[in-house]
Amino acid sequence: MLLNLIVRARREMPDDYLIVGFDDSPVSRESIVPIATVGQQVETIAQEAMEVLVMQMEERKKRRPKPLDEPIHKVVDPVLVRRDTAR
Repeated sequence: MLLNLIVRARREMPDDYLIVGFDDSPVSRESIVPIATVGQQVETIAQEAMEVLVMQMEERKKRRPKPLDEPIHKVVDPVLVRRDTAR
């Protein structure tokens, strides 16, 4: 919406505005001015989650399974997808 208002008022994306969206949704690529965005690495997140799940399943198959003492935390860094709204 902000991008639409700016373009309607000024007929272009002025250099003094920077817009960064989130989650790299298709609309950010298809906008009249492609929107820079922070993208989640969904494939990496899924892979990490599956590795933890498989590890827990394998542990439960053991004769004397040892449950986790505390949660496993994984960090998957987001990526900046540079487009026309933030050069």
